[in-house]
Amino acid sequence: MPIEVLAEYTPVTANDWSAVTTAISEQISVATVAGVIASCVTACIALVFFWWGVRKVVRMIMSAFKRGKLKI
Repeated sequence: MPIEVLAEYTPVTANDWSAVTTAISEQISVATVAGVIASCVTACIALVFFWWGVRKVVRMIMSAFKRGKLKI
């Protein structure tokens, strides 16, 4: 079975990608990156405080059951 080869073809050049690179560069900026990093840091801090609070509450409840008193 012979393979058909297209007689005319156009190679992909950098100009073909210019629309894609322009769209990406318009979406990404220093402010966007800083916003994402600030959101991640805020979420991590909130998770650490939540984890600390849950541990504190669990310790208080376990202590109350063991001693029969609630100590804050």
